[in-house]
Amino acid sequence: MGINIRHIKATQRTALRSAFGILLLVALGLVGSSTLTSCHKRLALTIVEVEDSVRHYPSVVLGDELTMVYVLRNTGDEMLVITDIQPACPTIESAAENVTTIPPGEEVPMKFVYHADKNIGLARHSIRLYGNIAPKGVAELVFDTHVVRPSIDLSDHEEYHQKVLRSVGEHLLDGRYSEKGYYTDDHPSREEE
Repeated sequence: MGINIRHIKATQRTALRSAFGILLLVALGLVGSSTLTSCHKRLALTIVEVEDSVRHYPSVVLGDELTMVYVLRNTGDEMLVITDIQPACPTIESAAENVTTIPPGEEVPMKFVYHADKNIGLARHSIRLYGNIAPKGVAELVFDTHVVRPSIDLSDHEEYHQKVLRSVGEHLLDGRYSEKGYYTDDHPSREEE
């Protein structure tokens, strides 16, 4: 039985290639784990409070705009990151200056404009804020108003009210019902006052 030198050299080359391949894979795995992958940190959920998240605004005249300011408070221990703002309809505009991060313990105003130029009657809409908001990752802002037709001859109550609000600048965030420009479901009824 003779020793085949070609066979031995072929076996050595195959073993050398396999060893080199394994070393290459290990090296790539070590390099890849440090440079090709990222550390993906998930944000913990945080608690958000919204001042008067459900609002009822007085009637607006068709073609007018309704400016709304919601105050968001991050009462949790983590940074609040708002990843998406989704109005329920295209007639609601989110202000460009709205922030997307709120540190713990801070509050920020979120401004939205409703363009009442499409339909007449009751307009009830919502705005959803998505992010690391406890418990389900979403906060919902709800508002409604009645859109009325402009009168042709005489100013009616809604037109007079809107004109007075514009001239006085009575768009305040806190105070009594008449100062806020809206009311909520938990306001006292007229019989209780």
